Amino acid sequence: MKQEIEAAFGEMLDISTDIDKAVVFGPEGVLASNMSEPALSATVAQATVLVGLGQASAEKMGSQPLTQMVVEAPAGLVFVVREIAADGMTAVATGKKGSRIGLALYDLKTCLRDAREAAGKAATGEEA
Repeated sequence: MKQEIEAAFGEMLDISTDIDKAVVFGPEGVLASNMSEPALSATVAQATVLVGLGQASAEKMGSQPLTQMVVEAPAGLVFVVREIAADGMTAVATGKKGSRIGLALYDLKTCLRDAREAAGKAATGEEA
């Protein structure tokens, strides 16, 4: 499964000009990344807290489960996209100021979808 996720991740980075650094992780840990180790650990920890806060707020408001989030920071943008299944993956990425938010979120969602589909085909023995 990790190989399929890394392939989808690499394809996303190749086509997306709005994503700089990114990581895909799930309950079993980091699945793909182009970040340095110190940045990677901090990003996953902070994203986990951020998703928890966002999900708690969504529940408090009676909203649908949190699936995406954009945070504007002085140096640029942070994008978070996640699957809501128990074994779901989360993608976190950074982008420069002026990044096309909708396109970056689309690219991250596509990465997760492609990774999930490829991993599912690999698990059943189909060609990816």
